[in-house]
This record gives sequence, C-alpha cells and structure tokens, in this order.
Amino acid sequence: MLGARDAAHPWLFDLAVAIWGASFICAAAALLLDRSRGLRNWLGPALIALTGLAQILDGFPFPADCRWTMDATCRARESAGELSWQHYAHGLTYFFGAAVLLLSVFAIAWRVHGDERWGRFDRFAIWAGGLAIVIFGGLFFLAGNDPDGDYGLIQRLALAAGGGWVLLLCCGLLLIDEPDGRLAARAADGRRRLAGFASRRRGLGRTG
Repeated sequence: MLGARDAAHPWLFDLAVAIWGASFICAAAALLLDRSRGLRNWLGPALIALTGLAQILDGFPFPADCRWTMDATCRARESAGELSWQHYAHGLTYFFGAAVLLLSVFAIAWRVHGDERWGRFDRFAIWAGGLAIVIFGGLFFLAGNDPDGDYGLIQRLALAAGGGWVLLLCCGLLLIDEPDGRLAARAADGRRRLAGFASRRRGLGRTG
C-alpha cells in the first residue's frame, strides 16, 4: 500500500490513483456520448464511472493508516478496530470499486448486444467477466490477507486487468466512431495492397 500514511511519499501514489480514477470517469462519459438513452445504454458507463470515483476516494479522502498487507502489527490493530474510520473506508471503497467494475463487464455486454458496430464483443465481454470471477476470485481466496501472502501482487494484477478493460472499450469507441466509413475503406485498401503484393510475388516466382 504505497498510499498508506506511513509510506515514504503517499501523496505521489494518491495523485496517481486520482488520475487513474478520473480517466475511468472520462471513459464512461465517452461511452455515454456514443449512446445514452435507456437503462441498457447508461448502466455500463455508470458502473465504470462509479469505479473511477471509488479509486479517487481511495486516495486523498480515504487513505490507509498503515500497510496491513506487509505489517503484522498494522493487521492486528485493524482487526482490533484501533485505526481511523478513513482506513476502513479505504478497504470498503476498494471492494466497491472492484465489484462494480466487474459488473460493468456484463452491463457492457448487455449494452452492445445486437449492435452491429461492436460485432461479437458482447460474447467476449461475457467470457471475460466469467473468467475474471474465476481467476481473480480464486487468487484472492488462495492468497488470503496475511502479511506474508501475495495479496498485494494479485491486487495489482486485478487493477491492471481493470485498466485494460477500460482501455479496450476506449479503443472500441475509436474504431466504431470512425467517420464516413473510413475505417472500412482503409481495411479494404489494405486487403487490396496485400492481394497485389501476393500477386507480384507469384509472378516473380514463375519468371524465376
């Protein structure tokens, strides 16, 4: 927990987490601009925005008092209820953010189902959400919360997976919002170039 109050420079980590959370909120806004009418269309972006808000709250407003994943004394004080309310709020907001981000995967699958622009992304999202539950749920259970465990590593892997999910959505928006069918035209042009290159290679092979 690099943002804990007893860390060397907690404000650096808290600032990074705040920027990270703000980027989630911006991504949610971009999804809403694409389509926002009805529960089906705004539920996924709303869950992503809530994740971003939870990340921001985990920084400056609700910092951890100490690093319980590394310090047995801190862990004992936490269990005894001797730490500040911000410390306990830190854990709750992190759990809330992780839960709603996972729910956003299924909400996005519902949102893009039947939308030809997204192709079969709905199936991908459902499979990704199911695997996330199995893999990360299992890893957190196996790691436990002991100071000697691998909770911190698994937590960072989960954060990286969440960031990758939001980045994938942003890339998808860039692709489907390509104006005037330019993306399809570029793809067709690329296929023509490849076909021409293959034809020239075959011609060189015959003459050789």
